[in-house]
Amino acid sequence: MRDDEIIVKVRKPNIDDDNRESDEDEVIETSEISNFDAFKCFSKGLMWLEQRTDSDSTELMLLKELRDRAAKRRQSGLRQCKLPFKAV
Repeated sequence: MRDDEIIVKVRKPNIDDDNRESDEDEVIETSEISNFDAFKCFSKGLMWLEQRTDSDSTELMLLKELRDRAAKRRQSGLRQCKLPFKAV
């Protein structure tokens, strides 16, 4: 390759590079995950991890802790915090 060809190649924007940059700059907005959905996902993940032979107790304990936290938050969301009536 000659010097002038190298310069043209460097200065010419690559179409694939432009697409990659736009994908990286794109912000993906996600909706908030509910406590119920988090609990279901952690429970499924825990079942999967228990079936694996290469998992260790630390991973199991961490996932159980996260599942239990999601369960507590789910339960607290189901309870009514205040009574809708006024005291007489």
